Amino acid sequence: MLVVMPDESIDIVCEALALLTECRTASLATVDERGEPHAANIQYVHDERLRLYFISGEDTAHSRHIAVNPAVALTVYNHDDENPASIRGLQLHGRAEPVTEQAERSCALALYAERFPFIADEPALRAAVEKQTFYCMTPTWLRLIDNRRGFGWKVEKELG
Repeated sequence: MLVVMPDESIDIVCEALALLTECRTASLATVDERGEPHAANIQYVHDERLRLYFISGEDTAHSRHIAVNPAVALTVYNHDDENPASIRGLQLHGRAEPVTEQAERSCALALYAERFPFIADEPALRAAVEKQTFYCMTPTWLRLIDNRRGFGWKVEKELG
């Protein structure tokens, strides 16, 4: 069942933010310069505007792809493999770009340290994280999947 226009009783952005808070890992899909797809699992943090931040080395395949084509797709789900009726997830389309402004980078690093406290506890790990490039994925479209509402239930929303 696909609900294209969300029911007014469903706050899709609020539910998406709750799921992003619950989960920690996403699958990031990019496309290389030949049009070949690539997917990589990433750990992320997010802000209240649904922007997702992740770190990566500039030499990784997905970072090289983003440099050429910033259009990406990303999926998140709650990892409940034993009970398909409780699966929830997000599919997002948008753009990913390196974070270049120091204020935004500091904010992303603070979000990382809060969500992954072991980074602050291990100086060598924090130093390694600080050397990485932060990326910001800004979604332009999202699909919320929630099998608790019925198998295959989903709703979509275009984002500004």
